[in-house]
Amino acid sequence: MKFSHSSSEQTLSRSESLACIPVHNESASWQELDNGEILFSYAIPLSRFFQSLHRRFSRNQAEVPTRKLQLDQMGSFVWKLIDGKNSVKDIIRIFATEYRVTSQEAETAVSSFLKTLGQRGFIVLYGAEK
Repeated sequence: MKFSHSSSEQTLSRSESLACIPVHNESASWQELDNGEILFSYAIPLSRFFQSLHRRFSRNQAEVPTRKLQLDQMGSFVWKLIDGKNSVKDIIRIFATEYRVTSQEAETAVSSFLKTLGQRGFIVLYGAEK
C-alpha cells in the first residue's frame, strides 16, 4: 500500500506509521557531495505570471528555474538509511544509536524530517506488507 500527501490521505496509527517503508522518489534529483552530505536540485513551480516573465527575460527559455537544498550531516545520514528495506522504526533506532539521543527524541526528529521529505516529493512511504 502506498501513502501520499493528498486530500484522500489515510490516517495511520503510530505503530502503522513506524512500520512504513520510506523509498526515494526516482524522479528526485540528488547527489552525494565529497563531504558526504546530500544535495537536491528541484524545479521551482512558477505561476503563469512568473512563467511568462521567465520566458521573456531568460537567456535560455528552455531552462527551468531550479532551487538547491543541501542536507546537513544528520539529514544526510537519514537519507542514506532510506533504502526501501529499513522501516521508519529501523531508521529511528539507528539514528538514536548513532547520535546518542533518546528514542523519543529520535522519533520526533526523524518523523518530522521524513514528513518534510514526503511533502517536498523526495520520498514515498509504503505500508509494511503483512
